[in-house]
Parts: sequence; structure tokens; C-alpha cells
Amino acid sequence: MQESRVPSVLLQDVCFQLRGIPILKGIDWEVEGGGRWVLLGPNGSGKTTLLKLITGYTYPSRGRVAVLGREFGHTDLRELRTRIGWVHYDLRNMIPEFMNVADVVLAGERGTLSFYEESTPAEQGRAEHNLKALRAERLIGRRFATLSTGERQRVLIARALMADPEILLLDEPCMGLDPLSREEFLDSLQTLFVEKPDMTVITVTHHVEEITSAYEGVLILDRGRVLARGRRQQTLKGETISRLFGHRCQLTFKGGRYSLHFR
Repeated sequence: MQESRVPSVLLQDVCFQLRGIPILKGIDWEVEGGGRWVLLGPNGSGKTTLLKLITGYTYPSRGRVAVLGREFGHTDLRELRTRIGWVHYDLRNMIPEFMNVADVVLAGERGTLSFYEESTPAEQGRAEHNLKALRAERLIGRRFATLSTGERQRVLIARALMADPEILLLDEPCMGLDPLSREEFLDSLQTLFVEKPDMTVITVTHHVEEITSAYEGVLILDRGRVLARGRRQQTLKGETISRLFGHRCQLTFKGGRYSLHFR
């Protein structure tokens, strides 16, 4: 008999209220180990709140949350967070301006924003390897503050990888990228997914154009509720997207990529 794998993320009837206002309502979601999922929805649909729940920075008002087999209420959330890499937009503004790329990445192993210590050759090798996996090895001698938005994003993901996370959360990683930089960044993510086949990845976006064939599943949130979830091609349907963004929008699929147009 084949042994069943523990889900990376398990949410059952999860609700969250903030000052009496419901933000998430009855969320059921299971992400298998090594799964690649997109969390799709418009602004204000609860996407970032859901990531905060997974990382234990927010606690559900109701429902069951289990991450990497650790059930909330029966586990040390501080230890659990060391197994999760979370890259969000605000992080890039928290890095000290004097830091160079190598030290930004090396700081990820210690879970700090600054790095003042002498690194070992093994640590340096891992930092270079992680940058190479994201096609960013050429940046290693640069100051972080001088990088473009896309370059900073690759460096921050390489930083998160230093802790060997079992789950990687990417909160709108393409925000602020021009079309060419976005495509280059998405290509580098696909390379990373091949490099780390056992790592679970959840990417938040509100742009269907960012959902590549590297992602297997999609969870669609609308005003705090699950509108649809499942395999990418079965979930991303025109009628579902019209319910999400309005009846004027039209979803197309061509060359393996989705796009959204408004009539």
C-alpha cells in the first residue's frame, strides 16, 4: 500500500475576522507536498491574509489550519516559520541600503535583514548556487539598493532559499515589473521549480498573464470566499473569470498562456 503524503497546507472551514469584519469565510483548501499553486483574486479578496494564516502571523477566528503536518494550537509557530520562506513586496524596502547582494542572500540563512559576520566558503557557495538558480549570479557584487525591481525580487527569493524552506510563498512577485522583466522573471521561476522539485510554492497574483504552465493548481478568492479551486486548466474558465472581474472581461488561452481582455 502506498503511503499517503502529509499535505503542505490544510485549511478546513477557516474564517478570519478583523474588528468584527469578516475577511475570510469558510476556506477549504489542501495543497499537496511539492505542489505549485496560484492564489488568484482582485485587490481586497483576502489573498495576503491567507498567506499570513499559513505563516502563523495571523490566527483563524474559526476552523482548522495545519501546515507541514503541524496543527495550529498544538505546535510552536516560531519553529514552523523557519520552514517557510515568504517573499513580499514590503521586504525589499526593509533591506539596509549599504548591503550588497551577497550579504542580502547570506542573511537569509540566519533569518535576519542585516549580515555583519564572516561567511564560510560553504555558505558563499550556497548563496551563489541560489542566485544562479534564479539567473541572478551576475548581481552578486552589486549593492542591493542599485538593482531594478525584477533584480531585487530574484535576490530576495535567493535569500529565502538559504533556509531551505519546505514552502515558498510569493506575494505578487511581478509587481512593478515591465513586460520584458516580467517574462524574464517568470522564466527564472520555472528554472527554480525544476531545481527544487520537492518545495511547495504558492504564488499570489491578480494577473492571469502570470500563471504559467509551471503551476498545477489555482485557488480563486472573491471577497473572502473560494470562488473556484482545482487544476489550472479546469479552474481557469471564462465564466469563472467573468464572475470575478465582471462580464466585460474575456479570458483567452493561446500558446500555453492566459490573457485577459475587456470589451
